[in-house]
Amino acid sequence: MLTTFNIDENFRKLKWDIEDSKRLQNYARYRELYRSEFSRPFRGVINKLIQRYPLQNTTAQTLIEVNLFKSLTDFFKYLTTNNNFNIVVKGEGQQIWNQIAEDTNFISVLKEICVDNSRFGDALFKVAFQNNEVKIFSVCPDCWFPVFNNGNLNDLAGHILIFDIVNNGKLYKHIEKIHRGYIENEVWEVSNGVLANQIRDVEAFGLLPIDDFSDKWNDFVLFPVKNTTESDSFFGESDYKSCESIVEEIMLTVSQNSKIINRHANPKLAGSVENTELNPLTGERHFPNSDFITMGKDGQKPEYITADLQSDAIKTHIETLMQFFYILSKTPPQAYGIDISANMSGESLKTILSSSLAKVKDIRSVSLTNAIIKTVQCALSFAGFEYPLVSVEWDDSSSKSDIRE
Repeated sequence: MLTTFNIDENFRKLKWDIEDSKRLQNYARYRELYRSEFSRPFRGVINKLIQRYPLQNTTAQTLIEVNLFKSLTDFFKYLTTNNNFNIVVKGEGQQIWNQIAEDTNFISVLKEICVDNSRFGDALFKVAFQNNEVKIFSVCPDCWFPVFNNGNLNDLAGHILIFDIVNNGKLYKHIEKIHRGYIENEVWEVSNGVLANQIRDVEAFGLLPIDDFSDKWNDFVLFPVKNTTESDSFFGESDYKSCESIVEEIMLTVSQNSKIINRHANPKLAGSVENTELNPLTGERHFPNSDFITMGKDGQKPEYITADLQSDAIKTHIETLMQFFYILSKTPPQAYGIDISANMSGESLKTILSSSLAKVKDIRSVSLTNAIIKTVQCALSFAGFEYPLVSVEWDDSSSKSDIRE
């Protein structure tokens, strides 16, 4: 937790406190899970599979990548944004906002926010005013460090964003200190992971030392959106946290059984030695065009060796694991296109998706709606409409926000 903007005192060696270090490590892990990069997050599972089923003994892949994480995130992204919703601005600002939304592709930014909020537990809208144009975009929270007055989570002093800059083959850090009404920009040269030298001429990097916009908007230009959170934590919780172990077990179970099935896809023959043929060149006996295991004698008829895969037990186990996944992720099978009847009514679907809809409404009411309203107000203030009245209608009467100043 940061309680000061003095980055050179706190982050000179780019080492965060325990809470921030764990948060950044989790962000990296969740990003890999979303992108199906399982080699590090599930290293233990992969090692178990390799030890039990060495690659030279089977043609099956090491791990079958059942990426339920991406499916989960995409589902909540679609559920939040694919229904009609309106951003209503009172007065002449509506036309200006419509143009800003079109120019900045606001719906695309909103979808990025939903993806980040699901996988990281946090997401960030950011508004900028560059070359007399309003810009709205999302910021990945892995560069974000909120600053609190006296360590009070309810007393936000501002935000710090830290970005990498590569210029002429050298690595720099752009440190953006966001205060109410203005931004301080710093550029530091990085050497061996340390903030070595502060660059005084930040304008050479296209930045202003102090970007003061208080005459247009005397507040922050960064607006966080949180997933489920607790009273003693400022940050939200990833959708992946509760179901990660279940998905890991699903992947392990499917992969193991895939290898067993693959191993027995070409069954071996067993029979007596009288069924084999003698190779005159090697002096060895063999059975043509097949793996043959000799057993018994006196012309015992060759038979295929087959495996009892206990397919019903495997199916039941995987279905049980999936039930836990649906419970923990607050999604039903129908969310992924499974077992949906062609004649299912909209009301039936709404009942089935009640838990998912309740979660989306909770996120909207806790932070998403307010973040959108503040983002729109900030954008319109930069466009000349000071603190306009804005509301968000989510195509659901129970989710309609009040107009706020």
